[in-house]
Formats: sequence, structure tokens, C-alpha cells
Amino acid sequence: MLRKLLITFCLVLSIGISHAFHIVGGEMEFIYISDGLYRINLIQYFDEAQFQNPGPDPFVTVYIFRNSDNQLMSTHTLNLSLHEDVAYTNIECAINELQTSRVFYSADVTLSPASYADEEGYYIVWERCCRNEGVKNIINPSNAGMKYTLEFPPLMRNGKIFKNSSPVLFKPLSDYACINQLYYVEFTGTDPDGDSLVYSLVPPLNSSAGGIAVPTPQPKPHFPVGFASGYSANNMIPGSPPLRISTKGLITVNPSETGLFVFSVLVEEYRDDEKIGLVRRDFQMLVVDGCEPPDPPVVDIDIPGNPTFDPETDILSYTASDTEKCFDFLVSNVTPGETISFRAEGVNFDEELNEVFSFNDSLANGNELIVEICIPDCPPIRDDPFIIDLIAADNACPLPQLDTLRLTIEVEPPPNEIPVGSVSNNVLTVVENDSDLRTISGTDADGDELNLTLYIEGIEDPTVHGFDIINVTSGAGNISGDLIWDTDCETYDFSEFQNFNVGVIINDTDQCDVPGDTVFIDATVILPPNTNPEVSIVGSLPSQIELGNTLNLEVLASDADGDDVTLSFASGNFDADFYGVSFDEVSGQSSVSTNFTWNLVCDANVFEDGEQFELLFIADDDDKCKVKNFDTLRHIIQVNYPPNDEPRFDPINRNQSLRVNEYAEIEIGAFDTDNQDITIEFAPGIRTPASNTLELEPVTGQGRATAILKWQPECSLLRFGETSSLQDVVIQVSDNACPIQEIDTIILTFEIFDDSDRQKEFLPPNVFTPNGDGLNDFFSMSGNPEINQNLPPDNCDNTFEYIVISNRAGAPVFRSESRDFVWTGNQFPSGVYYYVIKFSNTEFKGYVHLMR
Repeated sequence: MLRKLLITFCLVLSIGISHAFHIVGGEMEFIYISDGLYRINLIQYFDEAQFQNPGPDPFVTVYIFRNSDNQLMSTHTLNLSLHEDVAYTNIECAINELQTSRVFYSADVTLSPASYADEEGYYIVWERCCRNEGVKNIINPSNAGMKYTLEFPPLMRNGKIFKNSSPVLFKPLSDYACINQLYYVEFTGTDPDGDSLVYSLVPPLNSSAGGIAVPTPQPKPHFPVGFASGYSANNMIPGSPPLRISTKGLITVNPSETGLFVFSVLVEEYRDDEKIGLVRRDFQMLVVDGCEPPDPPVVDIDIPGNPTFDPETDILSYTASDTEKCFDFLVSNVTPGETISFRAEGVNFDEELNEVFSFNDSLANGNELIVEICIPDCPPIRDDPFIIDLIAADNACPLPQLDTLRLTIEVEPPPNEIPVGSVSNNVLTVVENDSDLRTISGTDADGDELNLTLYIEGIEDPTVHGFDIINVTSGAGNISGDLIWDTDCETYDFSEFQNFNVGVIINDTDQCDVPGDTVFIDATVILPPNTNPEVSIVGSLPSQIELGNTLNLEVLASDADGDDVTLSFASGNFDADFYGVSFDEVSGQSSVSTNFTWNLVCDANVFEDGEQFELLFIADDDDKCKVKNFDTLRHIIQVNYPPNDEPRFDPINRNQSLRVNEYAEIEIGAFDTDNQDITIEFAPGIRTPASNTLELEPVTGQGRATAILKWQPECSLLRFGETSSLQDVVIQVSDNACPIQEIDTIILTFEIFDDSDRQKEFLPPNVFTPNGDGLNDFFSMSGNPEINQNLPPDNCDNTFEYIVISNRAGAPVFRSESRDFVWTGNQFPSGVYYYVIKFSNTEFKGYVHLMR
């Protein structure tokens, strides 16, 4: 192993210490926990300096869409789990204008890998409003929202679970920037799977509905915010240089104007040179004036015995015989009271420089610090120079001012011959549950002691797959041992890998732990045959179904090998629970069956006519070697609204005439060819004539209904001076079909008129015989079979008031104010009697014979 190199230390000359909310940024994370179980995190950063703004929401809801067609796959609620402050790099640099907190939302979610197997992958979306109204570089910031996105690859590829977690980003901006002062920060993260990350600046995304606090997350296309005049995606924070980010995530800017600026960083994830995911981080930067930092430190070196050494062109070389490999690191422009820190960074190698050797510090001429740095005998790179950056930093606000000296160093390591290894046969093929071995030998020309180490790239412990080294014998400069492989798959795991490139490293014990020779063996285990399980449906599987029905299926899964088999269901493009799907996952040996039930509730708010749904029935087996094979029955079923004809009215005269104050009944019939229940009623929401006597009781019947319209029009329906008016009555018939009712309407137009001609036709009866024989026993002017024998109806100008009947002597014998009066003659004798009928504007006089 390479010995780790040098320098992390801090020298302090003297120290003097003195001592809501809009969302300012954030990102999302998608973490693999186990097969089918994932964690979604959403991180927000809040501006705590704005006390007038509301605090964090108690939960957020994220939406997952499919990349290939932007189909909504699922929604998930993440609950607030953490709210903490973000610390400054240097607390002494704190200002009231910048106070940031970190808010963390999280939820563990279950996703069926088979349902998320589309090769183009998926993306998560969350939206919120609003941004800080003080943001300078975008248009109308207080009405501009934000949209977080994260893309992840399919959860299953080629029938196998694809394990992947998104990048996890490091801390956000915790410091402000100063005008005309270089600002720098590593805006980076790590990838849990070791994938490569590439960083770039992109415009922030706007929410889909400006001004709405929590809009519903929308699929692609995503729309960026609008930049204010003078700003753009390439000039989000003006300066020299303007805001930039390296592909490794280092943000730099030397801002030329003050203000609050929003920007976004895109982090793309690559595996084996294939882009498999991305995440965006939104954030904003505060730029202030008046920082007035001290002059930055200035660094140089002094090589003993080489006063003309130029680090820009010369290589600092040491031989193995040099016992002292030290030089002086000089830092000038040091002000008393400053804190000066030092660090070294490798340029052409990855080992951390965290080993401190020896150093002395002193002040020369009152403002220069001298540090002695010594190089170890074992370099981090053999046979080539290694390059380091020596960096000195002060404690200026908001960020330390730096100076860097790049130094190329060449160190001759102590002499050592690399050991050489060999193997008896570099191909090892073993049938499962057998074992076999290969003999490994190694020699070292220096006679160093040797050891053997197992190594398989990407596998931390090769013994979990049955590999081991036994029968090791060694002597001065030589070693031998047997690589043995036990392939009992009930003891060792071969579910994911059956072929291994096994390395055995032959190391010597030299001073610098230089890796020795490695011999490789191509090892393959031959597992027992394992056929794929099969999924089937009993009977036929319909391609279409109508709402209001229930789809019942018996689903079978079988495995010809007799392995344990699990039968499960996944909804390819919809939420099965929301849509009422019932399916019990079942497991068993060799074959299993279970029922799929889908009650298609008749609701237009749930289903669209012609909507297609993807059903996935999945069988996976589990043989003794834990190797899973899958079979998926994929079926697209279309849900249709049932056909429905409109109900219809029976033929009817739609233009009617009614006299004022004359009662009428009109029969209205309707029918439905689908034999649905239908209801006849006044059309809802449409005004009827202003009449207290207009009636239509709603009537419902199956396939046919008949309703009666009743009306005795009032004079109030005529305007002053009118003798007639037209009144529309709108009547509706509707069915109860699922999910959308059909209706039909008719408009009956009534001419309401006032008729005085009926009084001219009035010819009342003139005789009655009250002798008890049941014929003509009383005198009345209502209910008579001859219409003109009845009192004329009231009209708007002339209404009935009373009738008076007198004898020949003029004495009244009967009086009534009722139109329906009845005079039986009582005990009056036979003879002629005279009557007066009084209307408001008319009188009728006549006589009647009473004959006993």
C-alpha cells in the first residue's frame, strides 16, 4: 500500500475572538435501501433573516413520472423530520442579513422494480412558491416559484434489480460574498455507489403555476425562470470572473455588484460512461460591499543549497541516499493577530496529505512565517514526479484569502525488487456444491518475506463467495499456497455473480509497502439448471371493460423446477389502491394461484372514457442458490364508459294557450331505450314563470315516466294593459346512467290570455225541482255539464263578488259569496224567484222557477 503523505496543520500567531422565511434553495435524494424499498429525501434551505415569512410546511408531496411518456407513476408524502441552522465557515464573519436553516423531509417508499423497469428511467418533481422578493437577477421573483427535479434509472434491468442511489450533496452556501473579492466553495457531493459526478451551472426552474403557494407538480417540459435584463444563464452573477463551476464542483466568482442572486447546479451521474441520473440544487448567493479584507498571504519556498530553485519550472529531487528531505515554506504579508492555516493538496494522485512530519515557525522581519516541511522516504507515486499544491490561508471574512504554490517533487524510493507470482492454472470452473483449488507461488529476488492476499474488485470480502487461501508455506523470498473454492450455494451467495476474476496479490514487506505482483484466476461456478417461472390467467383476459363492472381473474404461477415461487402484481401506470384493485401476493412451492379483483366504481372523476391501464403480473422463483428468475405477464386493458342513449319526450304540443284563472293539467311523458330509470322535472337552474300555482312533481320510472303539469295562471303574469303574454316552461328528463347522465329538454311555450267573451255566453239555468228525486234538486252555477250554464271565470278586470236571490216581493231569501254556491230552496214555496249576480264591474240579473 502507498504510504500517505504530508501536510495538514494550523499555526496561530495570535487569536482574538469577539463575539421567518423564504426558501432559498434545496435538492432531492433517492436512496436504495433494499430491493423494492427506497428512501426519498427533500432538503430545503430557508432564509431565517426574513421573519415575516411563514415557516416550513409540515410535509411535502412529490410526484414520480416516467421519462419515456411523462406518465404519472406515483405520489409520495414526505414528513418534516429535521430543522437546523447552517453554520458559517467562520462564526466571526456572521451578519444579520444572512441566516440560513436546513429543513429535511423524508419517507421510505415501496416501489415495485418491475413497475419501474422502463429503460429511459424516471424523474421526481416537487414544486413550491415563492422566491425572495429581493432576488436581483430574475423577473418578478416574489411571484416566481421553484421546481426541484431528480432523475433515476430503471429499478430493474434485464430481469435483475438495478441498485442505485442518487448523489448526496454536501453542505450549501453558508457564507456571503463580497464585491471585488474572490469567492470560492466546493459545492460538491458523493455518490453512494461510487458513480462519477459531473457539475455544471443551469438556470433555476420555475414552478408550473406562478403565485400559487403549493402547485401540483407537473411533468416535463420544465420551464426556467426568466432572467432580468443584464443577466443570463452564462451571467447569473456578474463579475470578473462571473459565477462559474468546475466539472468537479468548485464554485468561483469575483462579483462586481451587490445583491441577492439565484442560481442552480446540475449534478449528472455516470456509471461506466453511461449517464444514469441527475439532480438539481437550487440556491442563492448574497453579495455585500464594505468587507475590506487584509492583503492575502504570499507564499514561497527556500530549498537549502539551491537558492535559484524556481517551483514553476524546476523539479525538487531527492535520492534514496538523501537523509534530509526538508525545505522551508515561507509565508509573508502576515499581520499580527491573523490566523494562518496551511494545507497541501495532491494534484496528480488521490492519496490524502494528512501526515504531519516536522515544522518550525518563527517571524522574520515581523511579517513573515517560516515553516519547515520534510518529505517522507516513500513517495505517493513511483517512477514519476508527484505534484502538490501548498496553500496558505488567512482568517479574512467572509472567506479566507489564499495563496498557492505548486511544487513538483521527485523522490527516489528505497531499492526493492517487486515479487513475482504464478498460478498452476488460471481457469477454475466448478460445478455447484463441489470444490477445487489452484496453487499460487511467489518469489522475491531481495529475499523479503512474502504474503498472499485475496482480491476481487468490487467485493470487500471474497470469503462470502467461498474463496479462501489454505496450505500456505513460506521461506526467505518464496511462498506458496492453495486458492480453494467451495461452491455450496446454500452456504455461499452466488445469486448475483457466478463468474469472478479472482486476484491473489503477492506482497513483500519492503519499507514503502509497494504492491507486489497479482495473479488472476477466471473462476466460474456452474449452478443447477433453473427455468423461468410462468404466469398465466385462467380463461380469457379482456382487452376492454365497461365501468360499473368488476374484473375477476384467477392468476396462476408455476415453476417447472419445483422451486418456491412468488406471484405479485404491479400497476404499470396507475395507483392500484386508489383505483380499487385488490390482489393478495402469494408464495408457495412449485405452483400458486390467487385472485385479482378490480371493482371499476362508476365515477367520472376517477376514470376517463377510453383510459388504458397497464397490468403486470409477476412471478419470481427462489431456487436453492437464491438465483431469481422472473416472468411478467403484461396486459393493457381499456376502460370504457357504457353506451347510453338519451331519454326522449313523447310527442307533445309545445305551444299551448291558457286563460287567466282557468285551471289546466297537461300530461308529459318520456321514455328511455336503454330502460334506465328516468326522471321528469323542471330543468334545474332555469327560472320558471313567476306563478304560485305552477306545479310539476318530479316523477321517476324505469324506461318510462309520466308527469302532470298543473297550472292556473294568475293575472300577475300579464303586464299592465296586456291581454296576453308568452311564458316558457323548460322541462327536463334525465337518466341515471353511469358515469355520465344523458338528458333531454323541451320548452313549452304558453300564451296566457285574459278572456271577457265568456261572460257574453253566460246562460244560467232557470228552473229546478227540489223534490228529492235526485234530479235537478238544487240551483247552482258551477259544475253544470253545459259550460255556459256556469258562472263565467274571473278575468283580470272582472271578478265574482256575490249572488242574492229574492222572492216576488223583493225580500232576499238567499245570499252567497262563493262561486260554488248551492240553493236548495229550503222550505220556500214554488214560484218565480229573482237573482242578482254581482261581479266587480258587471251585474247579471235573472230569474229561476222553483217547482215542487
